[in-house]
Amino acid sequence: MRVAAGLALLAAVAAARAAEPGDRPTLVAVVSQQAARLTLIDAATLRPTATVALARVPAAVAVSPDGRQIFVTHPDLGLVSRIDRTAGTVDATFHAGAEPFGIAVEGEGARLLVTDWSADALLRLDAGTGREIGRVAVGRSPAGLAVDAMRGIAYTADRESDAVSVVDLATLTRVARVPVGRAPFALALSPDGSRLYVANVRSGDLSVIDTATRTELIRPRVGLMPYGVAVNAAGGRVLVANQQGGEVVMLEAVSGHVIARSRVGGFPEGVAALPDGRAVVAAWADDAVVAVEVATGRVTGRVAVPAGPRMLVAVP
Repeated sequence: MRVAAGLALLAAVAAARAAEPGDRPTLVAVVSQQAARLTLIDAATLRPTATVALARVPAAVAVSPDGRQIFVTHPDLGLVSRIDRTAGTVDATFHAGAEPFGIAVEGEGARLLVTDWSADALLRLDAGTGREIGRVAVGRSPAGLAVDAMRGIAYTADRESDAVSVVDLATLTRVARVPVGRAPFALALSPDGSRLYVANVRSGDLSVIDTATRTELIRPRVGLMPYGVAVNAAGGRVLVANQQGGEVVMLEAVSGHVIARSRVGGFPEGVAALPDGRAVVAAWADDAVVAVEVATGRVTGRVAVPAGPRMLVAVP
């Protein structure tokens, strides 16, 4: 898969950790693919505070636990960029496999985990030097990535295998494979790590996995081409961005019952939940980030960003 070829696959991955109820993120980091920019937005006011120029075709984004470093993948270039948030500059660029896609910060920030779409692998990198320090084979075309730090487990959405790989981070081995819907892409963990939510692009549904038994519990329909998924801080609501439907769907986390649908604009992909009861969504075709009230689905704000926003994450 080549991003520059126009395949609309660089959507939000739920690679960043779920926000804890006590967190109060002040910023949202948004990656704009077409403009090759990272925009920092004040989460309270929805106003941009800074913009950082990136190498071309940026994709997924992750942030260190202290919020000081932001990491962005560039699949077409085989690179990962590291941004110093305080300075507002790219302070390092690493080579990372053949086609780095999803990304997450491991532990306290010393290491990175990156899915390599072309190599069908999960890579471990030193966050300081970018040196590859380990890899494990997963399924075909791994996209989204989620990490359960408490249990030392990583999950990859293996898009062309219609499955999720379960990786033990202590040994860096794949310990399980869980079948899901067609073309899984984005992942999100519940705050307690007991459930994994998987957005399946081609089958238009959401696989809910019990992480203890590693089995699929339910698979509710959500809409056309779900590319992004997030869980709110309390763990009771799941948000799914349906790219072709132009909407974000709110579901009850246990039953999968649809509570609300919100029209947010053209081609929504990235979605992230904030601890204040809102969520933010990247509307790619509208060059905007939209805020939605999780409880009601009411749209509460909108801000213009550089062209082609696809991925965003809350910065603690």
